[in-house]
Amino acid sequence: MTRRLILSFLAFAMVTPSALAMGKRPEKNQLTFHLQGHVSDGPKMVFPIPMGNKKRFFRKSPVTFTKEIVSLKHFMTEDGTYGATFSFDKAAAGRIAAITTSNQDKWLVAMLNGRPVDAVFIDKPIRDGRLVVWRGIKQVEIIRFEYAMPITGETTKQWKERIKGHEEQRKAAKKAAIEAQKERNRRRNN
Repeated sequence: MTRRLILSFLAFAMVTPSALAMGKRPEKNQLTFHLQGHVSDGPKMVFPIPMGNKKRFFRKSPVTFTKEIVSLKHFMTEDGTYGATFSFDKAAAGRIAAITTSNQDKWLVAMLNGRPVDAVFIDKPIRDGRLVVWRGIKQVEIIRFEYAMPITGETTKQWKERIKGHEEQRKAAKKAAIEAQKERNRRRNN
């Protein structure tokens, strides 16, 4: 009897954290765009990324930050990952336009949660305040973005209603997981 009680307690302890995690909000993504630098800038100012058969260096100081993104529009890519168009606020859009005007023929790399996901070649100024990541975004990261910001064309009210629906689904999943665990424990103890 004591052994069965201990085993039940251990099983419950192992399942409870994952069941409770279903009720949490998703983690936030960190998306930044970095302009190409030069190796002579030094390791405190740039970091290397292999691109094809070359190693290019990018500035550690980002051009944009996640908090400046106002909406996104995502799409599925051929390799099974996602891409997205990110729309930035006015201040960031002005900065993007200035930087892409003065830095043509350089690369801009997107760093998502600490890893490079895509790089684009700057061939003309970007004046619309939108940057595209063509590939490399995971499905879970798209879900996090959808939770954190509206989809392009979605009103704030529509976005909040969508998030409310997600919250209700998470609460229902959490409740169902706890009830299932209680039922399994009840069966084991009988």
